[in-house]
Amino acid sequence: MTTWHRRFILLALINGVLIVTLFVFLLLTPPVSDALPDPTYQEELGAKFTVETTKSDLNDLINTYINQVLKTNQANFDVIVDNDIQLNGELYAFGVPIPLRVTMDPVVMDNGDIVLKMNTLSLGLLDLPRGRILHYINRQVETPDWLYFDSENEQIYLAVTSIEIDSNLRFRVDALDLSTDSIIFTFTVPKSGVDTTTNE
Repeated sequence: MTTWHRRFILLALINGVLIVTLFVFLLLTPPVSDALPDPTYQEELGAKFTVETTKSDLNDLINTYINQVLKTNQANFDVIVDNDIQLNGELYAFGVPIPLRVTMDPVVMDNGDIVLKMNTLSLGLLDLPRGRILHYINRQVETPDWLYFDSENEQIYLAVTSIEIDSNLRFRVDALDLSTDSIIFTFTVPKSGVDTTTNE
């Protein structure tokens, strides 16, 4: 057996041990959900305007900001908005990249937030419950305070009504029907956020 063959077998064994270690770790770690926010709708006074967009524009917007939203050196992601929402990328465990693929269906809440319900979720070749994989991703990735992992129910809660935008602008989702390409947001400029001072 040549030196090259020995090194190849050694590398394969090391990778195998690392994958098994991750597999055992996931099995021994029960999924724990983040504490979800109160989804009660609260009407906010102020100027309102409605924006209608498309899947293509939404896809561009998400991919522009996803690396800023999901802060980690242990993963990289891309999102595809089609008839569902697809998240593709890699997570790194023990320095080894593991392919990640998630498909989700968006559900608009009465208060304008979004719940992403898992359709499929795979981490490499590991055949594990989706809740455990989601819990592992949550442990690896630093997320903003408006994104919640509901691992026990295999979904992600996006509290978009809590997102702070420049000039105190707030928004809610009114419709997100990917099958008909109907995506509608309502933006509100709160009265409390309007500068009413005048120059003399």
